[in-house]
Amino acid sequence: MGAAIMIRRRYFVPVFGAFVEERLTRVVMSTIELLAGLFLVVAHNVWSSPPAAIISLLGWLAVIEATAYLILPDDLVEKVIGTFNTPAWYLGGGLFAIMIGVYLAGSGFGWW
Repeated sequence: MGAAIMIRRRYFVPVFGAFVEERLTRVVMSTIELLAGLFLVVAHNVWSSPPAAIISLLGWLAVIEATAYLILPDDLVEKVIGTFNTPAWYLGGGLFAIMIGVYLAGSGFGWW
């Protein structure tokens, strides 16, 4: 996903910009994200090693983000998304996602 966002960042900017206007899409996607985050929090709330802590942290961040999208008013959601909905943020976020993914895969498969 990180590579797709980095390569096609100009495509994703208007897609996520419409996230504010399409309320049904926001509710459905936030509900799915909330369920996925809750699944991670309930099934994997382990903070003993760095890879386990990263996975637990991602679960909690998903719960917080999804809850915010469901609770916050439209104008505040638009302001938050407008702040981060730029090609530069997509480049940095995609690179960060790739680095975290490689680190977790390497830890999980015993590469290091």
